[in-house]
Amino acid sequence: MTIRALKSVRRFPLTLASLALLGFSGTAVQAADLIVLESRGINLKPGQTVNSERPLALKQGQHLTLISPAGVTLKLDGPYEKAPAGDQARGVPVAKALQMLITQRQARVGEVGTTRGLAPNTLPDPWVLDASRAGTVCLRDGSAAVLWRPEAAKEAVLTLAPADRSWKTEAKWPAGSDRITVPPPAIIKGGATYLVSLNGVQSAMKVEGMPANLANDAMRAAWLADKECEAQARALLRAGK
Repeated sequence: MTIRALKSVRRFPLTLASLALLGFSGTAVQAADLIVLESRGINLKPGQTVNSERPLALKQGQHLTLISPAGVTLKLDGPYEKAPAGDQARGVPVAKALQMLITQRQARVGEVGTTRGLAPNTLPDPWVLDASRAGTVCLRDGSAAVLWRPEAAKEAVLTLAPADRSWKTEAKWPAGSDRITVPPPAIIKGGATYLVSLNGVQSAMKVEGMPANLANDAMRAAWLADKECEAQARALLRAGK
């Protein structure tokens, strides 16, 4: 497999004030449109649209997590039978969702697939996947995976394999490049876990898919935060400043 390296880019610091910013640019969507983030026991899939002004019926045991155009996450559990528009005020804004995620991370003491309470690396772009640490990353549907490393001064040997080790590929990551693209046909895709090794140091990277129909950055940031792609959510907030 051929892997193409990209040049390093300048990094910008994250400010705490940016966590409260919701004034992102992006394509406008109708105020009534909510996007399904998660569903259980109901025939709605992530990425589908729900009209907030129409009655929604959930039976006991059914669950929906919805995202509004403002980036507010709303969790609904059955029994429920009304239009969700009236409940959006009790949803969680993306800045608060990120703060809750940070609190949860700091409380961890070394779960499998996490780094023990350490803050994630500051990403130069919200759509690069940190190959240097174990954890969860989000990949937009239809996009090629772009891996990133914080230390790019020296050449590195990159090894990729799925968790079931059904295949394995290796490439040299050139010195001076902090990004490396896995070109189509895509090997890395949402809904799977991969073993990423840099110079023999291996970590597990869980990849969550992100639907392409999230219409603005507020919705994308909310999706990233809910899927625990904290570093990417913070990078997106920073970019929208």
